[in-house]
Formats: sequence, C-alpha cells, structure tokens
Amino acid sequence: MASFAWILSLGVGFLSLSQEILWVRLVSFTTRGLSQSFALVLFLFLIGIAVGSAIGKRLCERQHDLLRTSAIVLGLAAVVDLSLLGLLPVIVQWQSGASVFALIVVTALLKSIMFPIAHHLGSQQSGARIGRSVSKVYFGNIVGSTLGPIVTGYILLDRLTMDQCLLLIGLATGLLSLSCAMRARALRIGLAAALVIVPAAVLAWPGPLSLAGAIAAADKTLKPGARISHVVENRSGIIHTIAEPNGSSEAVMGGNVYDGRIAVDMDANQNALDRALVLLALHPNPENVVVVGLSTGAWARILSASPRIKHMTVVEINPGYLQLIAQYPQVAPVLSDPRIEIVVDDGRRWLRRHPQARFDLFVQNTTFSWRAYSTNLLSREYMQLAGAHLKPGGIVALNSTDSSDVLKTATEVFPFVERRSNFIYGSFSDISRPLPNAEAAYHELRLDDKLVFGDAAFREGGLVRNMIGAPFVPHAHQYDGMSEAPTAVSDQNLVVEHAHARMRGSFPAFYRQVDAVRSLLHRDH
Repeated sequence: MASFAWILSLGVGFLSLSQEILWVRLVSFTTRGLSQSFALVLFLFLIGIAVGSAIGKRLCERQHDLLRTSAIVLGLAAVVDLSLLGLLPVIVQWQSGASVFALIVVTALLKSIMFPIAHHLGSQQSGARIGRSVSKVYFGNIVGSTLGPIVTGYILLDRLTMDQCLLLIGLATGLLSLSCAMRARALRIGLAAALVIVPAAVLAWPGPLSLAGAIAAADKTLKPGARISHVVENRSGIIHTIAEPNGSSEAVMGGNVYDGRIAVDMDANQNALDRALVLLALHPNPENVVVVGLSTGAWARILSASPRIKHMTVVEINPGYLQLIAQYPQVAPVLSDPRIEIVVDDGRRWLRRHPQARFDLFVQNTTFSWRAYSTNLLSREYMQLAGAHLKPGGIVALNSTDSSDVLKTATEVFPFVERRSNFIYGSFSDISRPLPNAEAAYHELRLDDKLVFGDAAFREGGLVRNMIGAPFVPHAHQYDGMSEAPTAVSDQNLVVEHAHARMRGSFPAFYRQVDAVRSLLHRDH
C-alpha cells in the first residue's frame, strides 16, 4: 500500500501542477497577456488546494475505504478536466470571469483532496516507521509537482496543442481513478468511471483547429465571413492568423493580441512600414542591422529591400513565427535571404551574450507595452544595453505603442530622441534632419526585382516625400496623444505593466489600495 500511495501522491502532484501551467496559458491568452494573469491563477489554485486539502482531511476521518473514495474523487476530476475542452469557447470569451475563476478553483480542489488521502494511505503504520512513510509520500508529491511544470511547460506544450494537453491530463486522471478502483477491487465504481470518462474523452477529442473554433466563437470583432486560418502553438505561446472575406492581407495575433499583417505593399502600407523605412533617410550607410522581434516578417522583409544593408540579424523568441512565415510568399524570402541571420532567442539575452556586436540600425517592433514582460524590452537598463551596441551614428528605433513612459525613458538614455507615429527613435547623434541625398535610398528599394515605391510616392503628398520632408513629430508635441503622466521605465518599477497598465483603468479602487500599500512599504524610515 505504501508504494501505491507514493505513486498516487506523485501522480496527483504531477497532474495538478501540469494543469496549473495550462490554466496560466489559457488565462494569459484570454486576458491578452496581462501581467496579473499568473498571480491570478496562482491565487485561485492556492484557494482550491486549501479547500481540497480540508475536504480530504475530513474524508480521511470519516471514510474507511479510502481507495474507493479516491476512485470516485479522481473520476469526478477526470470528467471536469475533459469538460474543459468543450468549455474552451466560454473560457476564451471570458464573458463571466466568475465562472472561469470557479473552474480553476474546482480543478485544483478535486486533485488536492487526494493529498491528505495519499498520506493517510501511505502512513497506515505505527511506531518508528510512521515518520518515514509520511516523508516518502510527501517526497513523491514534491517529485510530481516538480516534474509537472517541467514536462508540461517545456516538452508537452512544445509538441502538443493546448487541446491535446488538456485531453492528456484528463485521461491520465481517469487512469489514476481506474487504478484506485482496481486496487480497492471496486469493480462497479471502476466500470462506472470508465463508462463516464470514455464517452467524455470521445466528445472532448480535439478536432483540427479546435482551439481556432474557440477563438472564433469568442472574438466578437471578427467581420462576417472572417475565419481563423492558421494556429501555431508551442511552449512560447499561441499564434493565430485571421483571414478576412474581402481578400485583404491576413492579420497575425500573437498571444491573442494584434501583431501586424502579412503585408509589405507600400502602396497600401497596412503595416505602417514607413516607421522602419524612415531610418534610411537618417543613416547614410546602414550596413549592419539588428531586428528584435520577427513577428510577421514584414519589417525584416521591407528593410531587406535596401541594397545598402549587407547583414541583418533578426532575434525572435518564438520559433512559431518562422513556421507561419514560411506559408506566405510575401514574407517567406526572409527565411532564405543570405543576408538575413535569424536567431531564436530572447532579445535581451542575445545582446548580453554578444557584447561586441555593433549595429548601424537597431529596430524593435515588439508587443504592446502593457503586456507581461514588456519591461524587459522597454526599460532604461534595456535601452542602455541597446545603445551600447550602436556604431557611431547608429539609431535605435522601437515601438512605444503610444506609451509616454517609453518616450520618457528614451529621453533619459539618448541625447537625441524623435517620434514618428508610435515609434521612438534614439541616438547619440543628431537625427532630426534627413540626409541631403535621402531620396536616393528610396529609389534603390526593390523586392522580387520590383520597385517598392512608384513615382507617386516621390511627389508632393506621397509617402517618400513625407518621410523626407516631415519625418518626425515636432518636439513641442512629442507627448501629444500618448498616455498621461510619463514615468521612466526601469527593471524595478515595471511601470508599463502595472502602475500604468491596462488593468489600472478597469479597477481604479483596487489600484489605489495597491499604491497606498506600496507607498507605505517604500517610505523612508
């Protein structure tokens, strides 16, 4: 019995923490990457663990056949786990946050009931051995709880879809239930569990693009006739594309947030790629370029149109974008261009590992400033790191997503800062005026042996004329249209993710209390 209790404790720990990882992925996707997602899931999981453990303690006191009880509890847990697949549209839609919160608590609660039961089963001994038996069961739970996030987070999510992982957790929980029933020789309970779990698994079996169906059902902004055309999942996140019925370029959503379009046509300029091309009017010879964040590939693709660029290093943390880009001929050439080196890595980590690398242009079109971990690519410390990788006359260009905090931070790092739309440009050299021969750089641009700009772009009112004649917002109006109360972002204050984040406007009373506590903790003594 002691060995089975050890296996039971390990299995429950593994499945419970694996499911927590999946819940973090789902909630983060649903909330579009809010930094509070992990803390919210952890809070709800801890509530479920506490309540479940209390229930398990009572069952240990009142029930004599704990194996039979375990079979029933785990069978119920398996059914709930498998039902999550059918509830994906409800979860992703997030119409009722309370319902999602309840689901998280219940999934944690049911498995946590087993923790005291496993200890009770493994410690039904007396004398000097009772302490050893309890510690073995406890150790088994620690092993399972450690392996769960590692195996699920680093291996399963990199090879299976979210649907398949949820199904696997549900089936494994059901298998554990049947094992308890067989151990207790409770054939009726085992048969009943099988009769419920197997049909539930069949109904929950994920079909092709089943997550896409959940996304489509939840996304009320989709136009009539629009569809989810691709879904790419790996341990780095979930990427999906939206095909619209009017035939316009497909939109790419990274972590359920707009990430750009599969488009490089400068006549339509759907990606506002002039924010990248304006750099060609500022630097006379941008031979070496680094792009942090590949995303749709459009930015790297349009910059590759310049023959002046001899080498481009693209650093992208999510390899799923490479898989996606390969399916679109507009941007696929970035994968085979001999001048472009694509590195799958975290941008900040790559810069630290290559301290000697120097670039003429540093281009970064990453995600919205209010999302989790955005501080890593927007803080003062990061901008200083980026500046240290510039050649003389080099320029850093990054997307502020209209955050005044990002602009404020740039002004504290670079002596010369400009703004075009939501992009911020920083340098240690004056970049306020385009080069006298800037127009020549745009005449040279070609993609697939075709000119990027036609004659109209060079005439009055054309895009090239605008990039040369009025490239930046006047300094007196640099903060116009941006977020209020600019504060420099640091690795410590995480201001874009918390103090000035999206949640602050939704829950002002809550954040007032947070600010009061923060002031109390950080006041001078």
